[in-house]
Amino acid sequence: MLQCLFYLLQAIFLLVVVYFALYVALELRVLLISRRVERRKLIEMAMPDAATGDFHPPVSVLLPICNESAVVQRLIAAACRLRYPAKALEILVLDDSTDGTSELARNEVDRYAAQGVDIRLIRRRNRKGYKAGNLANGILQSSGEFFAIFDADFVPPEDFLLKTLPCFKDPGLGFLQTGIGYENSDKSFLTRFQAMEMGHQQYVTVGLSEEGNMASLSGSSCVWRKACVKSLGGWNASTVTEDVDLGYRAQFGDWKYAYLRDVVSMSVLPETIGAFRVQRERWGRGLIHSAFKHARQMFGQPMPLMRRLHAISVMFSSVLLASIHVLVLLSLPLNGLIDFEGAAIQWAALIFFGLVTLWALDNTFGARKAVWFEEGRGIARTLWETYLYVAMFLPMAWYYFAGGVRALFGVHGDFHRTPKGGNEYRSRMPRINDALWAGEIFTFVYSMLAIFVILRQGSYFLIPLNVTVCVGFGRVLYWSWRERRGGADD
Repeated sequence: MLQCLFYLLQAIFLLVVVYFALYVALELRVLLISRRVERRKLIEMAMPDAATGDFHPPVSVLLPICNESAVVQRLIAAACRLRYPAKALEILVLDDSTDGTSELARNEVDRYAAQGVDIRLIRRRNRKGYKAGNLANGILQSSGEFFAIFDADFVPPEDFLLKTLPCFKDPGLGFLQTGIGYENSDKSFLTRFQAMEMGHQQYVTVGLSEEGNMASLSGSSCVWRKACVKSLGGWNASTVTEDVDLGYRAQFGDWKYAYLRDVVSMSVLPETIGAFRVQRERWGRGLIHSAFKHARQMFGQPMPLMRRLHAISVMFSSVLLASIHVLVLLSLPLNGLIDFEGAAIQWAALIFFGLVTLWALDNTFGARKAVWFEEGRGIARTLWETYLYVAMFLPMAWYYFAGGVRALFGVHGDFHRTPKGGNEYRSRMPRINDALWAGEIFTFVYSMLAIFVILRQGSYFLIPLNVTVCVGFGRVLYWSWRERRGGADD
């Protein structure tokens, strides 16, 4: 019986390593495509000046907000600065707030309406369906053939509509995603990590979109064709990542998507570890739920092999990240119970760490292609920060793992908005934050125990994993301690 358990643990470890190898290979392929696309654009200097076109269909700009007092005024101001024929543009502020945000929004809406801007404030009686329900209510009261959507912390460029709407001359194009920049990307290591991680994702999306492969796209700084949204039944409130869910459904249908990385809206990243962990648990829960929700449809869809592999990679990347936490939990029994002498697990461990190194290099390359920081950093500092960058994925794996477990138990609609700027970071965090913090403490202590067992056993094959766990979790625990004392992350 015990021998069967040993084989099961090794099988799980090997399965994660094999899937990680497939993921890394596919990501390298996409990065090469992205690099080729970027080179072609440099040669062509190639975004045409869409502002000279005569394609100006009616557009509704949707601004879903909920208790966003720190950013709501600048959001409305940015939307009202959008350049587009006035007769073809309306702005709908979809207000689900329960605090002073509503008054701020009303004052801004009245001010711009008095200047002749077609802008309205729309409130609901309750927050049924959260953001998905808010958007669904908004489109019922809209008149546009297209919807441009911006979350509360976004600031679109003035020519956003002039550059994006001409793409919809293609009647098969259902939705379009644009690039996202971050105003506070260099405020701390935590914000730099987020900017690099999401910058890398955007760079990968360039390659995915070039070949028409499946992509997981944001629900902000995007444009949707009304006919596409209606044909799909609108946003689904059964998941907390309603944007990803709708994007998957569109891509499984007959609709195409476009990705314009050169059109960039500015946004704000969470600046505290509490806000970050709650956000990522929600993302992990929604992404994992969406992956399994649409898995049967994806496998039933006729696709070329390479496109199917990319679809699997994109849809289940959140599951892969969560499974890294499973490896962390397996490290103690693997070291304490299995004799590594001549075991296949030795090679699996070496391959895994080799893949992690390769992935770290390509990930950092993609991130730095999308995010620019100050120049002049030495090689030693660059390598150290790259290691810290990789170490931060281990706490994130815990957040995704926790989100996946909650999704497994049917917690799909527990929505917690992310604090954005000002004094919002001092607001009370939901209870899930304390549960995630307790999990961080447990994982840190667990990995320290695993290191102790490794040193006693003399089986060092998994020690890089446990040491990196301690580095990553040690940082987030330190940040938590600083936050609880009223300090800031460094």
